[in-house]
Amino acid sequence: MQYEGEASAPHDGFLHSALIYGSDDAFMDGALPFIEDGMREGEPTLVAVNHRNVENLRSALGGEPAGVTLLSVDEWYETSAGTRDKSRRWVTENAGSGRARLMGEPSWDLANDAKVRDWARHESVINVAFADLPVTSICPYDSRVLPAEIVEHAESTHPHIAGADGLTESARYEDPDDFCRRLNSKVKRPEGEPTAVLEFNLADLRVVRRIVTTMAVASGIAGSRADELALAVNEIASNAVVHGRPPACLRIWQRDDELICEVSDDGDGIKDVLAGQLTPPPQGIGGRGIWLSRMLCDAVEIRNGVGCTVSIHATARAFAVA
Repeated sequence: MQYEGEASAPHDGFLHSALIYGSDDAFMDGALPFIEDGMREGEPTLVAVNHRNVENLRSALGGEPAGVTLLSVDEWYETSAGTRDKSRRWVTENAGSGRARLMGEPSWDLANDAKVRDWARHESVINVAFADLPVTSICPYDSRVLPAEIVEHAESTHPHIAGADGLTESARYEDPDDFCRRLNSKVKRPEGEPTAVLEFNLADLRVVRRIVTTMAVASGIAGSRADELALAVNEIASNAVVHGRPPACLRIWQRDDELICEVSDDGDGIKDVLAGQLTPPPQGIGGRGIWLSRMLCDAVEIRNGVGCTVSIHATARAFAVA
């Protein structure tokens, strides 16, 4: 499979495509040439796909050739923001003065709408976050197990669709701002009454952290993940007091294996639909609270309306794989 810009003309930036496949053979028809082209061009290639696809690739390649890293999804994927950060570092460390290749099969927890939206945003945001990187990327989507909505997300978040005859432009592709704004409009308050409610100010942040940690452990989110969730909520709570308008309020919904923490205030809201999605510059002051929360938690969503609400989701498992 020849990728636009590979052989005919050099390309300095990010090339991002989706491979929508309905059989193991269809996956291999798209994935194997992508890897072999990279080997021929001397481009380091990282592949993180589901276990069956990894084994099929290893069999076809006769193992793991030099310059190719084959991983299953659970060996590579973290939170969406954490995965973007790690992928960028891998490119920086391995591409040298040339190009690199990434193949990532997103992880989808189909039972959790917030996490589905989070990974869909990731696939859109990466077009902005990696715009300056010399990377050719392909993201496989298994149409046998993924619902039509997620396949449509793939078409909306990838400028190109990979097929047997190469790449075609996606007619559904949306600007990342527009796509994320559309997904934000679907964010709703969790069903049922919250398990805990606390109005707070800066002096109460220690109480906020303690409540979140205690309830996280009770939901099966223990150890460092409970501490990370408490830190994430603390950052958002601090922002609500410093940058929002009172009253600031924490609401927590406790599920069997998930904790949903909502921090709200009566301020004007967060207008930037990509807030916290891009790594802040090292010299920057502020703007790190939402980014840190995205790095640590399974999903972070912003709901503007009467005031501003930030929802922070953490599950007992880091993620689930479709």
